[in-house]
This record gives sequence, C-alpha cells and structure tokens, in this order.
Amino acid sequence: MSLSTPAQLSPDPATPARPRAAGLRHLAAASALAGLLTLAACGGATDSGTDSAGGPLTIENCGEQVTYDGSAQRIVATSNSSNIGTLLRIGAVDQLAAISLSPGNDPVLNELYDVDVSEIDRLKSPISLESVVAADPDLLVGSYSGLFSGSSGVTREAAAEKNVPTYVISDSCRQDPADAASKLGTMGPWDAVRADLTNYGELTGHSEEAEAALAELDERLAVLEEAPQADAAPQVLLFDSATTDVYTSGRNGPPQGIIEAAGAENVFVDEDTTWFRASWETVAAREPDVIVVMDYRSDNPTEVEEKLETIRTHAALKDTAAVRENRIIVLPLVLFTSGYPNIEAAEQLRAGLEDLGLQPETGIAGTLDLS
Repeated sequence: MSLSTPAQLSPDPATPARPRAAGLRHLAAASALAGLLTLAACGGATDSGTDSAGGPLTIENCGEQVTYDGSAQRIVATSNSSNIGTLLRIGAVDQLAAISLSPGNDPVLNELYDVDVSEIDRLKSPISLESVVAADPDLLVGSYSGLFSGSSGVTREAAAEKNVPTYVISDSCRQDPADAASKLGTMGPWDAVRADLTNYGELTGHSEEAEAALAELDERLAVLEEAPQADAAPQVLLFDSATTDVYTSGRNGPPQGIIEAAGAENVFVDEDTTWFRASWETVAAREPDVIVVMDYRSDNPTEVEEKLETIRTHAALKDTAAVRENRIIVLPLVLFTSGYPNIEAAEQLRAGLEDLGLQPETGIAGTLDLS
C-alpha cells in the first residue's frame, strides 16, 4: 500500500494506514564518517583496557560501575525485543544463546540486519530462573520493567547467586536505585539507545561495529530533524494494548523519542515514566490526532484486528478525530521497545504521518516493507 494524502486512504474504516517502505532510504552506513558523537555522560562504557574474553572490563550501567570477567560469548537477551536488534546491529548474533522473542518478529529483524534468528533458542514465557540458568549464559540482559521486576522470580540478585552476570537495559534504569518502586527513566530515549550500543560493543568485543552504528543512528536522526515540519505537531497516542485501561508510554520511554523524531508529539509527554497504564477517560481527554497501534506479531492471528475493534468501538475513543478520520497506523512492537530498531520506527512513523497528510511530503521511509 502506498498512500500520500487522506483522500487516497482506503474508504474501508477497518483498514488502518501502514507507512510506505519505498522512497528516500537512510544514508549509507556511517562508518565512513570522520567524527563520531561522544556518548552522553549519563551512561556508556568507561575505559576498560580490554574487550577480549580473557580480561576484565568495566562499564557504567544505570549509574553504577560494573565489572565483568570478559566479553560475553553466551548472552540471554530478554524483556526487550529492540535490544535484541541492537545486539544484531553490532554483529553479535553468534553470541546470543537464547532470547525471548515471538517468532512472528523474526522476519522484521532478519530483514533489518541481514541475519537469521530462527535458529536461536527461545525462552518460554513466563521466564524462570531455571530456564535462564539452563541456557548457560555468561550475560543476562533484562529490564526493571520486565524480567528484573521480579514477577517471575528472576532478579539481578537471584541471577548473581547462580553466578550469572546481568546487564540492565538503559531505558529502564530506576530514578532512585535504592527504591524498587521508583519510577523508571534516567536519560533521554535516544541516549538510552546510545548507552546500550556502546556498552554492548564493549561487552561483546564489537566496539568498532558499535561506533559505526552510533554514527549511522545520528545521521538518520539528523535527516528526520532537518525534514520540513507541519505548522502544528500531530498529537500521537501510542496504543500498546488495553483491557480496563490503556497501556501506553510517557516521556521517558522509547516511543517518546520515536514520536519526536517523526515530527509529532506524544499525548502523554507530561508523564514522568516509561511504559504505564492510563484510564480510558484520560486517554480520550488528550484528543489524539493519530493512534499508533503496536503489532505484537504474536501467535494470535486476530491480535491487531481485536485492538482496532476496541479502538473504534470504545466509548472513550470512537468519537475522537483519529478514529473518525481513520488516522490509525499499525507498526511492529519490536521496533518500539528501547534499542537500535527505534530509528526504523521513527522513519516508518514519519512516512505514515506523510501518508495521512499530517506532515509535508519528503519521501522519507524506513528499510522495511510493511505494506
């Protein structure tokens, strides 16, 4: 599907807009750039002296100096599918011992990073400490909003007792490290991606690849930033899922960076947190211009259709401009949790906003064909 203005949208209200994938693609890999941006001081690797498997290395993770025995060769990556994409982007596919990822997302990551993730072992949900240990990892990656929340008994402390080193995804750092109930988010969304890129480069022995990825990320962000903008930024509601309330994201979560980079505004920019739940009434009061629906690509073949039906029939949303004008964009969740695929999400969202006539036409598009 290739759309340019609202007049060209399908008249069938059951068909949401899907961004183009053809057009101006991102610039070539930025390893040729002469200068690399320095990671923000709030996170990132320190001088380790070595990134070989045979010697210790120290990085800064969530404000703490953490020392590891050496480069990780068997990584269990959980909680955050985009962080798996970060590891793939820097060439660490052969170091992934097990991941938590629905197979429906495999084609997305395979196409983005020219890999085959189908052979990587998958952890069953809910993830148990026993299943993690069985993978024989030398590094466990998780978040305080997911795996390390302790809901399934997997905490950093429990992993340490099993001699499994851990790494916390940077977008989930606690604002008060001593308080397990503290709000999450200590750095901007793109700084969190940069911190993980640099740290993973150190932890896997792929520092050069990480530096090239950092340069490419900032080059692609610059293209979006320099694009012409609408007079008024479209107001975007991120719709992950909903039951008695709506699961969405505040200003500290990766969707904030994605939405801003696409030239729009998160309707929950005033919420000082990452992913959270908002009442239907609160959501309706924000009057979104556009609703971006997360496609889990799960085993449920009607997942997206069920979400769209909820949005179009719920009393709180059915009369909003976004629903009346069928301004709904469906994108894979694998692009929206914190990690390198976030830049693809920003390009896809910008293309979707252009298709809906809410941003000037530029031809910006991502790499994926999501039609």
